[in-house]
Amino acid sequence: MIGAVVWNLALLAGLLAMAGGWNDGLEWLEIPWQIDIFLAIGGACFAIPLLYTAAARKVSHIYVTGWYYMAALVWFPMLFILANLPGVHSGAQQATTNWWFAHNVLGMWLTPLGLGAAYYFIPKIIGKPIYSYRLSLLGFWALALFYSQVGMHHLIGGPVPTWVVSLSVVQSVMMVISVIAVAINQHTLSLGNLWAWKESLPLRFVALGAIMYTLASLQGSLEAVRAFNTITHFTHYTVAHAHLGVYGFVAMVLFGGVYYMLPRITGRAWPMPWAISLHFWLVVAGFAVYFISLTIGGWLQGMAMLDASKDWLESMEVTIPYLTGRSLGGTLMTLGHLVFAANLAVLFFGRTQAFEEDADDVSPSVAAQSQGA
Repeated sequence: MIGAVVWNLALLAGLLAMAGGWNDGLEWLEIPWQIDIFLAIGGACFAIPLLYTAAARKVSHIYVTGWYYMAALVWFPMLFILANLPGVHSGAQQATTNWWFAHNVLGMWLTPLGLGAAYYFIPKIIGKPIYSYRLSLLGFWALALFYSQVGMHHLIGGPVPTWVVSLSVVQSVMMVISVIAVAINQHTLSLGNLWAWKESLPLRFVALGAIMYTLASLQGSLEAVRAFNTITHFTHYTVAHAHLGVYGFVAMVLFGGVYYMLPRITGRAWPMPWAISLHFWLVVAGFAVYFISLTIGGWLQGMAMLDASKDWLESMEVTIPYLTGRSLGGTLMTLGHLVFAANLAVLFFGRTQAFEEDADDVSPSVAAQSQGA
């Protein structure tokens, strides 16, 4: 509880600081390092009890979700502290540290959280085990081995040693091993049980998010290749890719996790099951418009910037219709978030029925069929 309070107060302070113009001026490292100290304290309050719990466990076996979560709790503090050391990094070294941190926030923090949750919720909801436990560990160790240096492909063409970028490109391509291992385990289970997609609303979020991880990772490996990166670098294509990973994958999995866990934690059923379905379709439709618009617009932007016969301003003007699509998609996603917030508020503060296991997660249509039977 202390960690949650400290973390959220520090996050609020960081947002207010950035809104007021006080920031560190680095992408993904905008929050001032003075406030980062409190984020580190709050994070430690989370991590220490969890790691102690794992050490004091009564069984020797650790499910793959535990592997991912414990690794994230070890990796992220190192990333966060080293990247935020004040006055240590400057110039090209600072750029290298910046992208080492920025990409590893996704790969060594958010990815383990998302994959760990998917590895738990998909088999839990469907009621069947994953395809192969050993394959899941292959995916985990491949992530641990290959991901840590992939961020340097953002510095292709920059003032950094060529070997650093080349190492990043190679490791980005090798990440395909981890992605395929995860895909075989998770997608064969979820896509082989499509009935569960219809019956379980939380599973829709989690399983779709897991699929988005596969797509985002394969796209990232492709973007790291120099010939492809030459077109997409410094364009909206990269923005679309980042959202595919952070929103399409991580946020969707966490939405599903919240929908599954909160009724079991509070003992209260979701007051508006139809709102869960509405939330799902709003964010899916909104994100599809958002992602496709920026992907197409970013590609055209990159091609225009490489055309020496065109003025630079033309490369910006070509993106205008696609930025309109981004606004439309973002609006739909925001509406979905408001629906989620309203459902959450009624769950906590309104009147609702007691939760019944295996009865309150289903879609409204399936529930109606069950009641009619």
